Amino acid sequence: MKKYLPLLMSAALVFFAAPQISPGPVLADDKNGRYSADEREKKIFRESSVKNFSCYEYEVGLGSSSQTARLLLTNHYDEGAKIKLARRYDKNGNLALEDHYIYDRSGNKIAKVIKTPAGPAVSKWLYRYDGARNMVRMTLFSAANEIRGDWSLKYDGGRRMVEIIESDGDGDIFNRSSSVYSGNKIIETNYNADNEIDNKRIYTLDQRGKKTGTVLYDRSGVEKTKTSYIYDTAENLIENAAYRQNGGLSFKLIHKYDYENKLIEKTSFGPDGLPDKIYRFVYEKH
Repeated sequence: MKKYLPLLMSAALVFFAAPQISPGPVLADDKNGRYSADEREKKIFRESSVKNFSCYEYEVGLGSSSQTARLLLTNHYDEGAKIKLARRYDKNGNLALEDHYIYDRSGNKIAKVIKTPAGPAVSKWLYRYDGARNMVRMTLFSAANEIRGDWSLKYDGGRRMVEIIESDGDGDIFNRSSSVYSGNKIIETNYNADNEIDNKRIYTLDQRGKKTGTVLYDRSGVEKTKTSYIYDTAENLIENAAYRQNGGLSFKLIHKYDYENKLIEKTSFGPDGLPDKIYRFVYEKH
């Protein structure tokens, strides 16, 4: 029987950074050729010896210039450009949740506690690492300290992620993802609770290890979408767009950067090819 966890688990793997009146997550390559958020901005600040900074993410209305940018998220960093606190806001601009991050002496993130503005914890994440500092386990707990989800991660000798097993609070597996590395391609296959193929993605990387294309196939092996990635001369991702098998647009994102190569704006486009949301990022050094 298929089991589904009633949470957006992929959010556990992604962190969002915000800048001065700008919206959207910052994208940067990780060692597996996939994307994580905010790593490029953290690297920029580390290299410029700025240890403490904050990022603000805004959603900017389309059309009328009188529309007010809406604050979505603020991320606050300290020593070594490690995120310590993230604040998330509701549609009215009120503080809704706070994410508090905890690190060990080696700088590994070992916990994230999600709280309401009043203080009570809503949930928490715990993270474990192996001797090579690879994250090997993530566990999500409810406010009552019950396990809501558990992720086990495995790596090959090159420290490349080869398997993620997702299970629920009862220990039952509800999803498994395996990755095979072949030349400039990563073949990722996702299985459901019945160990049946849910879908498959094939990533193509360039000589620098940057992702240049992704093809998504359904469980029958039929191509569903094809995504392309375009970079500027500074290797910043400036556009990624996905197209359906019939050639129709699924989505498109355009990214803009400042002179320091920090992401300052992201525009999303809908299936009609028209922009539907603009996000701007603002950075504040302390």
